[in-house]
Amino acid sequence: MIWKDDISFDGFQKRIDEWYKDKEFELCDPPINAQFALDLIFKTLVDDKEHFPYLTTNSESVEQTNSIMLDLILRKYSKKYRKYNKKQKKKG
Repeated sequence: MIWKDDISFDGFQKRIDEWYKDKEFELCDPPINAQFALDLIFKTLVDDKEHFPYLTTNSESVEQTNSIMLDLILRKYSKKYRKYNKKQKKKG
């Protein structure tokens, strides 16, 4: 996938720094956009190792790409999800 430069640990830190800028004390964690969070998780856990260039070349909506990304993350890191899929295939 082709990533914007801000989809990185530096980009994440920059968002945190922006949240705390000009604040002497803050009791809550900085808000992070859900799309940014999913992109960073996917890039870090899946795409940096396996590279999925088709995700940026397909003419699908952001929501469809998010669905693919979520499925790939769950397939790789969730034994429970893999068992669920296996069970669904047997039903089908």
